[in-house]
Amino acid sequence: MLILGSIILGLLVGSFLNVVIYRLPLMMEREWKDECRLILELEQEKSSQDETFNLAHPNSHCPNCNASIKAW
Repeated sequence: MLILGSIILGLLVGSFLNVVIYRLPLMMEREWKDECRLILELEQEKSSQDETFNLAHPNSHCPNCNASIKAW
């Protein structure tokens, strides 16, 4: 049971870290661009205002075909 529990926990942590490693730099870049536009008094991009992008949203999807990735 200990080995099986360790494997499952490792898979869960690894999956979460994969999302963080992929999305965190993109989130920081979007925030940086928005702050630069605000400082330079430039017009905001509609795509960055309308689209929610964080660790929870949007759901995971295939980068090639945009098919949603199921939890299982």
